[in-house]
Amino acid sequence: MKTLVAGLLLILTLAATLLHARSVDESKDWDVLIFTQQWPITSCTSHQQQRGHPSCTLYPNMTSWTVHGIWPTKLGTIGPNFCNRSWTFKEAEILPFEGLLVKYWGNIFAGDPTTSLWQHEWLKHGTCAAELPALGSEKKYFHKGLEWVQQYDLVATLTRHSIYPGDLTSYTLDQIFSAVHDTYGVNSAIDCYYNKETKQHELWQVKLCFDRSLKLVDCDGIIGVGKSGVGNQIGGDQEDWNEREALGNCPTAGIVYPSSVRVGDLTFVYSRDLADRHTRAQQASLTRCVGKSWVCDALFTVFFLMWITL
Repeated sequence: MKTLVAGLLLILTLAATLLHARSVDESKDWDVLIFTQQWPITSCTSHQQQRGHPSCTLYPNMTSWTVHGIWPTKLGTIGPNFCNRSWTFKEAEILPFEGLLVKYWGNIFAGDPTTSLWQHEWLKHGTCAAELPALGSEKKYFHKGLEWVQQYDLVATLTRHSIYPGDLTSYTLDQIFSAVHDTYGVNSAIDCYYNKETKQHELWQVKLCFDRSLKLVDCDGIIGVGKSGVGNQIGGDQEDWNEREALGNCPTAGIVYPSSVRVGDLTFVYSRDLADRHTRAQQASLTRCVGKSWVCDALFTVFFLMWITL
């Protein structure tokens, strides 16, 4: 009898262990990678208003959209996150290309360590993405972000569709959504930030999605998107929903692609001329860097362009 009871207990223990292991594995499963780029001017405004911090770090050569992160995501939910807490961030892994990370994946939060954003993104998202061989190390994860921010250049994409940074000009969601869709052939997710001082919705983030083979796919099904409107943005109202059901949280019209932000005694300005020069340089790099790595694009395209500060 004791032997039978012991056997049953052993079976129950093994079953519980297997169920736990299965639940852990399922909790780390994901369908798409969300590659999120942010407009530094809007991110700076958001930082100043939401965190009550008067300052941002906008490096002089940070003249493009920058990477926020690459986020493995299960459709219809958020995450997984922090898939391997023992896989710590090591700055030594990225030192050879840290200068490019400062430009294209920089931390604009003044007062935080330069590496804080990279550490956060690696621990929360990179350790989950790393199950793919192409993203299977800290170096590969950040390399892929630098590669994609060159390949999916949003300053050039928007400029070619006559969408320029400007504090006094507004665009419709359809204009922005169509510019991205016409260029890359997929549905993106477009997020705005409601500027409480100007009472305007500012273009903030553009998200592109990739499947597990790193092929561009529609972002349909990622959580928090669907009908686009202003309801889930600070200061917004539950109205003005977009009939096209573009993804994100922007209103259908009145979206400002801001060109300036005040940081301390300086005003950083992204001029129309800078957008044009960026786009011409990006086009030239497509010719000169054929067959070469993304590093060629990164160095040739816009590394020499600088903000205008007033």
